[in-house]
Amino acid sequence: MNVIIVGAGKLGYELTRILSQEDHDIIVVDKDAESIRPVAENFDVMTIVGNGASVKILEDIQANVADVLLAVTDNDELNIIACMLAKQLGAGTTIARVRNPEYSPSLPTVNSLNHFGIDLFINSEYMTSQELLRLIEVPYAIGIDYLADGQLSLNTVKIDPNLGIAGKRLNELSFEKFTIVAISRNEKIIIPNGQTQLLMNDKIFALGKSSGFHNLFSLNRFKKNQFKRIVIAGGGLTTQYLVQLLRMKKKIPEIEIIESSKEKCIELSKQLDNCRIIWADATKMEIFEEENLGAGDLFIALTGSDNSNLVASMLAKKREMTEIICEISREDYISIAETIGITTTITPRLLTVNTVLNLVRKKSVISINLLNNGDAAILELEAEPLSPITKAPLKSLLLPKGVVIGALLHEGSVVIPRGETQLCPGDRAVIFTHRMVTAEIEQMFFATNFEVQSNAGGKR
Repeated sequence: MNVIIVGAGKLGYELTRILSQEDHDIIVVDKDAESIRPVAENFDVMTIVGNGASVKILEDIQANVADVLLAVTDNDELNIIACMLAKQLGAGTTIARVRNPEYSPSLPTVNSLNHFGIDLFINSEYMTSQELLRLIEVPYAIGIDYLADGQLSLNTVKIDPNLGIAGKRLNELSFEKFTIVAISRNEKIIIPNGQTQLLMNDKIFALGKSSGFHNLFSLNRFKKNQFKRIVIAGGGLTTQYLVQLLRMKKKIPEIEIIESSKEKCIELSKQLDNCRIIWADATKMEIFEEENLGAGDLFIALTGSDNSNLVASMLAKKREMTEIICEISREDYISIAETIGITTTITPRLLTVNTVLNLVRKKSVISINLLNNGDAAILELEAEPLSPITKAPLKSLLLPKGVVIGALLHEGSVVIPRGETQLCPGDRAVIFTHRMVTAEIEQMFFATNFEVQSNAGGKR
């Protein structure tokens, strides 16, 4: 696939890193030579210093034969123009990163504007607000992703003494509706087997039916947290979108927003009804004390600065606030956040990368989500007729090392697979794997040769 990436900033760099590991021909364009240098030095891609919204540049890099053009600079207008021009030249799918809600007022998440030459708008702030809403609705999960048209959920849970499973091996536990597809331990991903032992502070990725997650382990004995207040540090776009989403719910707690800019506070008071807007610095303990923040309150750090978010979260932890969610842009800060006791971290750039990966996938690849800083992936693949994955029961297939098939969608029903399970053409499988073997596992769902241990038939 021919891919053009306009913009070599943090998002452009991350997209280049991920896509360069796959079978794509990539050209990266940025008008700043300093920004594009790390891309040229670290990846086997073509780099061009120039304006990605220039007709001449787009003609020179043959945008007319590009399958996908991703315009992901920090300039909304440049991204829009680059996509419009590329589409006129004959580019396939055009995707613009757009942050200003005025450009996509009807649906700020991913908006189709084909008649303008833009196939998709990607709004990172809105996607982040959606993820935050999920975390608020499932307080005991530190991460949640929906798959198979929402029928399946991948829930990330940190093992603590309340679960009562630390020290046990997976084959000692009985799971009927869920599969533990991976474990994150000391920032490394473990693809488990029956002998894998669960340890305190492990993060487990549990895949099962969305409607039944409360039955996982003994979590059903915990009542859903009833937060007295939702306190948000920072009044940016993500906060505004989140408040709008929360207001759509029937019952929500009181919402307070702490913002250091007086001008922004005035704007927020006009835009957001029934919210308490506080003009203050969330990195100062005085405001936590004055507002009597503590147990029963949910704190979300969205200041736009990693350092400010971490400091504010530390203060929230010191005040013993019930749950703390911290936005982090640098993945290497995530371990710091966990060390100081932050409940959950969220990385907007990774959410955006996941969205883009799903747009450049092959037909049989329903979705790709990157987890654990991008070194692991969860795939949703559809088995093609005569594909190797359908030739024998799972136990007879020589699956790549580090692969777990967590669930199947068979004729509209969710199936938790076991060794005797055999996939049928058209079945959709949710697979957890190390990033390095995603291409290998994808090939099993296409018409390629694949070895099995026997010709024994299997049954579902």
